[in-house]
Amino acid sequence: MPLWKRRRKEEEEAGEKEERAEEQEEEEEERKSITEELESEEAKAEEVEIYGDYAALGIDLGTMNTVVARPSEEEFHVKQFPSVVAVKKGTDKVLAIGEEARKMLGRTPEDIVAVRPLRHGVIESMEYAKFIVQYAIEVGSDNNPDEVERVAVGVPGDASEVERRAIKEATVEVGIDESNVIVIQEALAAAIGAGLPIAEPTGTMVIDIGAGSTDIAVISLGGITDQETMRVGGDDIDQNIVELVEEEYGVRIGIHEAERAKIEVGRVFTETEDLEDKEIEVVGKDVETNKPKEITIDSELVAKAAEPVVQEIIRAIRRILDRLPAELVPGVYDNTVLVGGTSLMPGLQARIEEETDIPAELADDPMTVVAKGAAIVAAEPRTLEPEVRLRALK
Repeated sequence: MPLWKRRRKEEEEAGEKEERAEEQEEEEEERKSITEELESEEAKAEEVEIYGDYAALGIDLGTMNTVVARPSEEEFHVKQFPSVVAVKKGTDKVLAIGEEARKMLGRTPEDIVAVRPLRHGVIESMEYAKFIVQYAIEVGSDNNPDEVERVAVGVPGDASEVERRAIKEATVEVGIDESNVIVIQEALAAAIGAGLPIAEPTGTMVIDIGAGSTDIAVISLGGITDQETMRVGGDDIDQNIVELVEEEYGVRIGIHEAERAKIEVGRVFTETEDLEDKEIEVVGKDVETNKPKEITIDSELVAKAAEPVVQEIIRAIRRILDRLPAELVPGVYDNTVLVGGTSLMPGLQARIEEETDIPAELADDPMTVVAKGAAIVAAEPRTLEPEVRLRALK
């Protein structure tokens, strides 16, 4: 073949090759664009599914208070009430639930019974617990319980299969299909609700101090790697206050007065935080004369009452740290959060750091994070999968 023909053929082949490369590049760009659009649409759909499911509720069924959260777009509707039921004795006729029932504790006539269905995070009375669950669903759904399809309920980390079953049965009793009832560990729900980076491999820690139980959990790669659960909390402090007042003053006060003292003047012994010593007047019964007597309780007495509980919590944290792998230490050091109503006691955060060298942070709203985390899981059960949970927490 003449040289000029060979060159023309080579030029033509080179041109065709270049055209094919350009076509392949255009096709690749088009495929990439379509893929990105699909991924974007899927992400949006999942985001709406996680935060916009009005048929889902998260419930923190606590010993002292019940908190219920409903996801709505990118926020939560949260409501709470005391976990107390008042019924007509010998019947299942409910007379009051929540704050009204709480005021009746220890003060009811013979024909009315006011009780807390949970003790130390455990359902003691299925009969009364179902009323609390039913009321939580009504309150959380703005009195539209028929619209609720799925419920997630937080339980202590050491809850037995029997206790978990009791929670499910109490929820099913109010009309929720059993397959749509999720029981989740409170510590994991709290971490999700607090927005901790639990899908990361570096490790986080949750210290959940409630009224009836305390959960301490280390979480990594979306699951709990170690946990300590104690059936102690704010209720034990209240009882200790009652006993200390009788011991030091010879006056027997009610649990309501003890709780009020804890909330209004309570604190924890700490060396690094200068806390004001406050006083409160309470009225009880003189154990010798049986006459009413007013006494003054100060922060020092409440701190003494809280000390046994604080020490037990710190010992549990130390046991966790003793077992903690070195690989998780940096994450736990940077990402430890305090949740639960009792975590609000002044001085507790500082005391934990003094004793453990862990700079724990108090959650923005420590009393609602369990319910919020449970609500995320209820809205999208796949939230328990690490990749979906990470997206939900952003």
